[in-house]
Amino acid sequence: MINCDLSKAFLEGQVLTSRSDLMYLKPYEVGKLVLTSGKLVACDPLVFAGTEPFEANLAPGSYPVILSLAYKQDEKFPLVAFAKVCLSDKNPVRWKLATKAGEDLACLKDNEVFGYGVDSGIGCFMDADASQILVDNTWKYCEVYEETLACKLDQLLDEENDLGIMLTNMCVNEATGANIIAFSVGIGDGFYSSYFGYGVDNSIVEVVTTCISI
Repeated sequence: MINCDLSKAFLEGQVLTSRSDLMYLKPYEVGKLVLTSGKLVACDPLVFAGTEPFEANLAPGSYPVILSLAYKQDEKFPLVAFAKVCLSDKNPVRWKLATKAGEDLACLKDNEVFGYGVDSGIGCFMDADASQILVDNTWKYCEVYEETLACKLDQLLDEENDLGIMLTNMCVNEATGANIIAFSVGIGDGFYSSYFGYGVDNSIVEVVTTCISI
């Protein structure tokens, strides 16, 4: 579970201490995520593209995705410490662990969380429709990886960008605008949890993935 206000993770200059490292956070908007069905998926898109979406139904639309990059004083390149989808301009007043169908918060023990595993060093946000397109395409070209959307996504992640991290925004359906915003997470492979930020009207206004131990 979370015992802090994740909104502060996206304030420029905020100090983060993780594993005895002192880092300074800086937020960057990296694109708009198109939710065609309103079912949000957070996963490793190169390994676990078929991950189930969160149970909550969100309003279809186009929403900013912001990464909070953590900079160490003695290192040139940052780490992605947090990532969020901004569903509203309202401020969250409480946080709750994001869950998929069948996940029961009451079943968790102390210090346990639900989340997703990463084996490629990459996390993402995408709609369930985009996830299905990625899965279907992988099966279609399973014998020729170089022709798959996953291969294209991998190649785009390797291209240089000004932020010094692996990052891409790839459209998978020109007609609907369905896309995948993928990025390197934390220190690489691991297990990452996400949280819903609720506004005063009890609607979900943000979805935040924690990409580094806090």
